[in-house]
Amino acid sequence: MIRTLFTTLAAAFFLSGACASTDNTGPSPTPVAPPAATPTATDGGFSLDLATWDGGRFSFDDIRGRKHLLVAFWATWCDPCKAELRDLAAIYDRYRDKVEFVAVSTDTEESMDKVRAFVIENGLPFPVLVDPTKARTASLIPGGDTVPYSILVNKSGAVVSRHTGYEPGDGDRTVRELDALPAD
Repeated sequence: MIRTLFTTLAAAFFLSGACASTDNTGPSPTPVAPPAATPTATDGGFSLDLATWDGGRFSFDDIRGRKHLLVAFWATWCDPCKAELRDLAAIYDRYRDKVEFVAVSTDTEESMDKVRAFVIENGLPFPVLVDPTKARTASLIPGGDTVPYSILVNKSGAVVSRHTGYEPGDGDRTVRELDALPAD
């Protein structure tokens, strides 16, 4: 009986589509509200300013008012994260004029070679940002570092949606949400 219970719990975890925290110390709490560190994010106060994996910089302020933003938080050890980024790369050209996609790696400084290799191997067409200290990520993700996690932000900086995890079929939800965003 214990063996069956353990097998059932293990299967449920792996089928959930969510990787645990990036330090692998255990599952993060289920989010029930936007993180307290970004209290104005729902009314236009969203901000994001981070270095890119290749030495550049990305800031939402540079596109605010002109483009919507889709942020996908990920780590190289997280298979659902990598599946989400591949799916986003496949639809990027369809939305690139209206929505800026960015991926934010939560990998540590020691793992930046893995980040670089994944980006190049998969030809990700959108900016890949890095937050090895998780200083910014911790303020945007409930629980601080659970990946995959995505945030959709409209042009004015209001958060439109947040999602934890990534499973087969979630790409269709993303497309519906992107299609629902106003073009102008």
